[in-house]
Amino acid sequence: MVELDIKDRKILYEIDTNSRQPYHKIAKKVGLSKDSITYRINKLKESGVIKKFHTLIDVGKLGFISFRLYLKLQNTTPEKENEIIEFIKNKNIVTWSASIDGDYDLGMWILVKSVKEMNIFWKEVLRKYINFIDKRWLTIFAKVSYFPRTYFVDKKQNFDEYVFITEPEEVKIDEKDIEILKLLAQDSRISVLDISKKLKLTPKTVSSRITDLEKRKIIIGYRTMFDLEKLGYQYFKLHINLHNVTEEREKKFRAFVKQHPNIIYDNEVLGGDDFEIEIQIGTLPEFRAVIDDLKKQFSDIIKEYKHITIYKEHKFVFFPL
Repeated sequence: MVELDIKDRKILYEIDTNSRQPYHKIAKKVGLSKDSITYRINKLKESGVIKKFHTLIDVGKLGFISFRLYLKLQNTTPEKENEIIEFIKNKNIVTWSASIDGDYDLGMWILVKSVKEMNIFWKEVLRKYINFIDKRWLTIFAKVSYFPRTYFVDKKQNFDEYVFITEPEEVKIDEKDIEILKLLAQDSRISVLDISKKLKLTPKTVSSRITDLEKRKIIIGYRTMFDLEKLGYQYFKLHINLHNVTEEREKKFRAFVKQHPNIIYDNEVLGGDDFEIEIQIGTLPEFRAVIDDLKKQFSDIIKEYKHITIYKEHKFVFFPL
């Protein structure tokens, strides 16, 4: 585990909230010089705490359907499991994949423009690995919100919410916008000048296009991917089914989810459980304390729950490349 001081943690919070903001702005917020911010961020990258800077894109506005697929494997050696992971990771339509503990072994997020495209991918998986798949669970994300990692700075509550997966709709953008999104998806800190050189556009045009994509809520925000293990955190996903729910109780439940400092994603899933929330927290007892708090406040509507542990992320990008 990498030891961090309060200044480092404030830097992590700032680059998680907006990884594209200039270092001089972070310096002002943290109370350090710009050179100190640059030095500390470089050290965090060298230690592996910072894995990449990425951009959150509302793929629904670009007509993408977001599928979530869980696989339970059988009869696999570690070598065969790695082969399956690499096969999945190398597919452009797979934008996130991870190894998990629980009822399933692998989880992935798949972005496609049609059910036909999803079906082609699924048939290819079955042709290659049907004898190694015990069970599968395929669902569709209807809405996903993310919340800043306020736990970095020991805030007791979070009040910000950013919706980055919505139901598919076609918003008109051209090929240059698509190319800008592809570059930003891989590196949210890529400069306007570098984008302009790669795409043969003027810096002013690139800047204007990015601003327009932000205004139209196609670009939702700029975040950072961290190695949570190096920071001393574990990554859990909690699946909850409800009963006897009133509109008022559900509203209070969602308020709890949004405000909790360790809950970072809230997933609304067609074909999934009623609530699927993602929690990053230090220890298993601390995770169980979150569950106890939920049960204390909402035992009247919680029918059942289960959890998985996300222990290794293999791929993480918010746009098909």
